[in-house]
Amino acid sequence: MVEYVPGTVVDLQTLPYRGPNGELELGKRVFRRLFWTFDPCVRAFSHCKPVVQVDGTWLYGKYTQILLIAVAQKGNGNIEGSCCCNSAIGGSVEVFYCIRHIAVNFHNEYKNKDWRKRIVNMGYELEPHRFRHKLARLETDMAGCKPSLTQWLSSMEPWQWAQCFDEGYRYGHMTTNLVEAVNSVLRRTRHLPISAIFSTTFYMLATLMPKMRLKQAKWLEAGHVYVEKIRDAMKDNTQKARLMNVELYSRSLETFRVIEYISRRSRISPWSYGVDLRNRRCECEMFQALRYPCAHVVAACATYSLNVEQYIDDVYTLERTLRIWGNEFPVLRDISTWEVQSTAFEMLPDR
Repeated sequence: MVEYVPGTVVDLQTLPYRGPNGELELGKRVFRRLFWTFDPCVRAFSHCKPVVQVDGTWLYGKYTQILLIAVAQKGNGNIEGSCCCNSAIGGSVEVFYCIRHIAVNFHNEYKNKDWRKRIVNMGYELEPHRFRHKLARLETDMAGCKPSLTQWLSSMEPWQWAQCFDEGYRYGHMTTNLVEAVNSVLRRTRHLPISAIFSTTFYMLATLMPKMRLKQAKWLEAGHVYVEKIRDAMKDNTQKARLMNVELYSRSLETFRVIEYISRRSRISPWSYGVDLRNRRCECEMFQALRYPCAHVVAACATYSLNVEQYIDDVYTLERTLRIWGNEFPVLRDISTWEVQSTAFEMLPDR
């Protein structure tokens, strides 16, 4: 792989082999795992969101391990093949869980569709006080269950599954839908040799890169600055902001109170949220979770003539997206023509 695809990162791990008599045989090794990623993906990763989604599918061929696929995501939600297996945050690594998988495990334990739906809603909840209220109600309804809800949730930290506690590190991604979509494409190859899986991932990314690069370039030529998803979201938030009133608390500290009228029906009080532009925070929590301005931030900026675009995360710019897709793959020789050197040991499957 490294010889014919320059820049490819490969890490092969094997285990010692012991024969039927229990003695160690130095000329044989047992396959444990193989990791690979391509140089264009490595170069592109620094421009993606610092989030990696991981999903696995069983292999049915000679080697029966799980094929783990890790993908990063660019600003508009498209995927980019990657080389990590957890959510990367700065220089550290944190692990978050897919809320859909949590819901499946929860339902397998308690067999209650209503409770399962409420767990999912809690995971997506952005405001901590509402999360705690929902949690308390569910604990009451599940009183007497074995294990208790508190016991069942104790295997996870709140920030690993509840969006209101993750400090925006997952950019609002609560499921592993992206990587599962990639896995669905690769499932048709899981009975093939590892070399075929390697070439499939290579060709898939090599043909995707130029298509996406051309698409981003056209958007830039049209005068757009941000990806389509953010343009649509900001347009929607701008419309909502027109129905809000803004009270200035401190111009120097850039703090505001934004009042929204969510209904014209009687006896419904208006909702209000504190906005702290300097620290990029809004009490609705959406600003922190998604890393672009919520409607309350848009309202505050519009009222006091502030540039709202300065609060959009750079990961959503088309310029940055173009740097992702601007990495090109080399032309790959047919694998059947590769001259493979014999290894110093015989590789054995893991069974």
